[in-house]
Amino acid sequence: MIDLSSEGMKCRAVRDIQSYQGTVSASMEGTIQYEIENLGRHLVNVHWDNGLRLNVFPNEIELIDGDLLWQ
Repeated sequence: MIDLSSEGMKCRAVRDIQSYQGTVSASMEGTIQYEIENLGRHLVNVHWDNGLRLNVFPNEIELIDGDLLWQ
C-alpha cells in the first residue's frame, strides 16, 4: 500500500546511495514522494535534486528539519 502522508517533505541522504540509475551523494537533498511496504520492507520513494527517483530505506535519509518520521 502506498502512503502519501509524508509527500513533499524535504530530506537528505545520510550516506552515499548506489543504484543502477546512478549515485546519490551523502548530504544530497530530495523530496519524499511516498512510502511503501514491499516484501515486508519499509521503503521511501525520493525525487533527488540530481533528477534521480529512488526507493531508499528510512535509515538512509533524514528529514531536513530534524523531526523523526520513523521509529
